[in-house]
Amino acid sequence: MKADISSTQPLDVTASVHPDSYKNITVHLDGSTQDEARISHGEMLAASFGSHLTGLFTCLLPDISIYTGDMGTAASMDMVDQIQQRATAAIERLQLRFQRLSITNEIRRIEDAAGWLSSLVATQVRTSDLFIGSCPRKDEAGADWRRLIEATLFESGRSVYLVPPEQQPRQPIQTVLIGWTDTKEAGRAVAEALPLLQLATLAKVVTVKEDEQAGNLNEDVDLADIATYLARHGVETVVEALPLAQDVTTTLLQEAHRISADLIVAGAYGHSRVREWIMGGTTVELIEKTDVPLLMAH
Repeated sequence: MKADISSTQPLDVTASVHPDSYKNITVHLDGSTQDEARISHGEMLAASFGSHLTGLFTCLLPDISIYTGDMGTAASMDMVDQIQQRATAAIERLQLRFQRLSITNEIRRIEDAAGWLSSLVATQVRTSDLFIGSCPRKDEAGADWRRLIEATLFESGRSVYLVPPEQQPRQPIQTVLIGWTDTKEAGRAVAEALPLLQLATLAKVVTVKEDEQAGNLNEDVDLADIATYLARHGVETVVEALPLAQDVTTTLLQEAHRISADLIVAGAYGHSRVREWIMGGTTVELIEKTDVPLLMAH
């Protein structure tokens, strides 16, 4: 395991800072084509809050314990050396990009095998206010960061801002859709999203009526309570209970498109199985299908 830290000299900028604000934002880097989209979102958010932006470069190494014998060990070490050289070259390119950012910034490098790498990322994110990653879908290079996103969501104690593939940010974020349920996960997501909600011109809180026979009185009370909570934090809201379309994910995405939402806020659901976190069905579907950035928390 290895960790390196390098910094670039920032431009001197002045940003208005809201009482509820992100001071430290971490963006995932891996040398892939998705880096630029994540950096663009990171720059937009960091500039909005006068935040420090940390680029966290993850270098995925093979598990050398699966190689046996002298020849296997030698081959694995050669493989590790090649991966590390490619990582170094990628970081050098990324340093040039970070030097053009208008906020204070640095790049950190961590490397390990898959299981340990995800935990290392979660550890790094605990001292950040927000982690920016990509929706974990396989790209052309075959990288799939679902395990890393799961670990960050469920182990770091922080919220995760997920960028759909190749999606550039809308500046500024004006309309936010909140998928509300009466759960601790949804409550955490709304609380973590407050800085962004306070910058938005409109936050729409929706709940999806999966069962027409469910108690509508409790549903109305839940929506009224979350609207009051947000209003006390200076967030203008509208609320609505949406009829179920094909499924919850489709219903939320259709509404996000209808109101031209710049961001969806939702709780991340899952359970543990022998120390391994597994994302729940609706959470996975939303991450896999969304074309709108997500802010999720567990």
